[in-house]
Amino acid sequence: MIERNPISGDAVIVAPGRAARPNEFRQMSDRCPFCPGNESDTPPEIWRDGDPWQIRVFPNKYPATEDHEVIVEGSDHARGFDQIAADVAARAVNAWIDRYRAMSRSSRYVCVFKNHGVLAGATILHPHSQILGVPFIPSRIAKEAEAFTSRCALCELRDEKIDATQNYRWIAPRGSMMAYEQWIVPVHHTNEMREGLELASLLQRAARAMLAISDSFNWMFINFPQQPAAHWYVQLFPRLTMHAGFELGTGSAINTVDPRTAAQRFGGSRP
Repeated sequence: MIERNPISGDAVIVAPGRAARPNEFRQMSDRCPFCPGNESDTPPEIWRDGDPWQIRVFPNKYPATEDHEVIVEGSDHARGFDQIAADVAARAVNAWIDRYRAMSRSSRYVCVFKNHGVLAGATILHPHSQILGVPFIPSRIAKEAEAFTSRCALCELRDEKIDATQNYRWIAPRGSMMAYEQWIVPVHHTNEMREGLELASLLQRAARAMLAISDSFNWMFINFPQQPAAHWYVQLFPRLTMHAGFELGTGSAINTVDPRTAAQRFGGSRP
């Protein structure tokens, strides 16, 4: 159900059913619904990459909206995205892109994201990510999309460099809202994610770097489906602190780590 903030008009998803989802961080269990052999614990799968499988895609059992899917990123319960084989990571990225395109046909906006660890909001230990489609354009996306109408700030951006590949720049933006925040920005201007290329290897490196700081992290793919002038990117950060009264009350952030320090630390994190 979609409600609206009575002052701003911003959309709010009301999903009481999600309160019933299992939380392995609080309820220890020997049975993982995402492990091989337990496929009956999830809704019927949409796609798998082979038999035996390494990647599975299925509807979320406790959806926030009608379009809400889970991508299990490997069959090994104990191997995070940073540890899975490079080819499996690349196939996971391709699965995100394929499901993003498919879901975009029925949703106005589709968010691809990963919560790893309890501070990041994960409830299942087994490595996975999610894709959530909504029938509205989120206010943050609309605001950023509007900013691209006059110029592309990401094409011009030359903030603290961590590394670069042929097709991506990995940076620590000066206006970070979170400690040790990073962005992975495509070199070529496009408004939506299209192909993985070196993205999987960069995400694996970023995951290793963040896990050296915290056992929890988030990443989100920021796409702009209705704004061709915009430039998509990936936002990533380890979870060290919680947003508290000031951040929630104002929408402004307090970052306790200078992005130059973040870039220096991550620049030395190469395998």
